[in-house]
Amino acid sequence: MDAQINYKVANDRDEAYQMALKEITPDYVAKFNIPCDISQDDSRKVIEASGKGFTLTINFTESSAQVSLKLSLMLKPFKGKVLEKIQSKLERTV
Repeated sequence: MDAQINYKVANDRDEAYQMALKEITPDYVAKFNIPCDISQDDSRKVIEASGKGFTLTINFTESSAQVSLKLSLMLKPFKGKVLEKIQSKLERTV
C-alpha cells in the first residue's frame, strides 16, 4: 500500500466505492492522455486501472481507501507526483 485516505465525505465502504466510481470515468482518465483499462470488482470493492508501465489499485475498506501504485522503471521517478494527484482527488471525493 502506497497511500491510505480516510473517508471524510463517505460514511462507509459502499458509499465511498460508489462515489469513486462516479468520478473515475473514461472521460476523466482521458484528460491525462494515458491509455488504460479500468476494471472494478463490486464484491471486493476494488477499482483497478492498468496501462503501459503502470497498475493502480484502489481497495475500499470500512474506513479508508488504500492505494497501491506499481510503475515501470521508466515511470518510477514520477511516483510521488502521481500519488499526490490521486490522493488529492480521493480526499475531495470520499
